[in-house]
Amino acid sequence: MGKTVIETRAGYMGLGWTGSGLAFLNLPAPTLYEAEMEMKPYLGNRFKGVTSVKEAPGPYFSPEPLERELKAYFEGKPVDLSFPVDWSFYTDFQRRVLQRVYSIPWGEVLSYGQVGMEVGSPRGARAVGGAVGSNRVLLIIPCHRVIAHNGIGGFGGGLERKRMLLGIEGIKI
Repeated sequence: MGKTVIETRAGYMGLGWTGSGLAFLNLPAPTLYEAEMEMKPYLGNRFKGVTSVKEAPGPYFSPEPLERELKAYFEGKPVDLSFPVDWSFYTDFQRRVLQRVYSIPWGEVLSYGQVGMEVGSPRGARAVGGAVGSNRVLLIIPCHRVIAHNGIGGFGGGLERKRMLLGIEGIKI
């Protein structure tokens, strides 16, 4: 387990991981302090006292490849963000939905209803929205690529940030 904060041109991003994969990645925050504060509710005591890669117990995870990809992402370059995720933080339904969302490629979108159909819940657009809202590993699980059938839909980070992320990928809604 470990945690760190990485800096991109868009801001500071808190990152947490376990031996199974990524456990948390926030959207860019304007300050280091804000990025660290956003991590606290999600990482809790499991990461208490771990402040850098070198102090992290358990299997070694190097955030450098992810940091490179995120920096390229915010420069508008298509990237591969297929890093391992610790799925243990999610219910079975959330996991099914988020694993489908995880596979949505750069520059493409699906509606909440389409995701629901694909995970066996054809009338579950709202439930899909709730599952998407449980995402703790933003950008890696690209929940911004899930939209309403008639528009942009919701986004926990705010619609302006969702439009920005979609715009980086060349998607106009």
